[in-house]
Amino acid sequence: MFFFYLKRIYRLLIITIGLVGCAVIAERQLNDQWGEPKVQNRELLKELSGLPEYHRDIQPILNQRCVVCHACYDAACQLKLSSYEGLDRGANKQPLYDGARLLAAEPSRLLIDAKNTQAWRERGYFPVLNERIQTPEANLEGSLLFQMLKLKAQHPLPKQKILEDFDFSSNREQQCPTIEEVEEYQSDYPLWGMPFGMPALDQSEFTLIQSWLENGAKVKPLPKLADKYLAEVAKWEDFFNGASLKEKLFSRYAYEHLFLGHLYFEKFGSKHYFKLVRSRTPSGHAIDEIASRRPFD
Repeated sequence: MFFFYLKRIYRLLIITIGLVGCAVIAERQLNDQWGEPKVQNRELLKELSGLPEYHRDIQPILNQRCVVCHACYDAACQLKLSSYEGLDRGANKQPLYDGARLLAAEPSRLLIDAKNTQAWRERGYFPVLNERIQTPEANLEGSLLFQMLKLKAQHPLPKQKILEDFDFSSNREQQCPTIEEVEEYQSDYPLWGMPFGMPALDQSEFTLIQSWLENGAKVKPLPKLADKYLAEVAKWEDFFNGASLKEKLFSRYAYEHLFLGHLYFEKFGSKHYFKLVRSRTPSGHAIDEIASRRPFD
């Protein structure tokens, strides 16, 4: 019996070494062809005529077809596609649901627990957008997002709302390949393109995302808030930052009850949402949020 289990362990060890070796070879090939990966500045300062724009063209597709799985705190492979920051951050192999875990996991809240994409890379997040040389060909070949969409396009499956024989449970064993591992993933799971267990994107949607990726996956900064919103924000920040002991006590109480909420100013008619946060910087300066695990820390 001991010999039997020893053989199984040895076989698993050989398989693991083989997978790691394949990933290293693939990474070296990508580096030789397209250069080593480096976090990219994708901010688009002026609109390019005739090209897709992220907020106008791409995010609506992701909202309709992708965020059902890739949103909130239980996003598959921790890939959040409900905002550009989540797309640029990428994915992580660490499972969110782990019943055998004895210690609390380190928080990975987007825009809170790391301040930029490089910081997320240092925490083990890998890109789904191309971070090597920025050419149209490399932007597709080096994009995990594109490779997953292309895999589904090559194996579209029946056009049903949800396909059978796919495990959607939260505790399923997930496959979270990097761009270096995607070729082996495509060979092992040809029917597991994205959207997972769902019909492929329409051709027009696929073409739109492909064009956007080819051109570097650029994003225009969101417009600045109108003066009326800035004035209202300043008024409320003055209120919550009162100096008296009574005001400080109330502000702490209010924050502990509102920190999960999204707030908006109903009197303006439009719903620009805001969050109440604690910052190391004073009101009127750039926010440096205090990333505590609990609101009363």
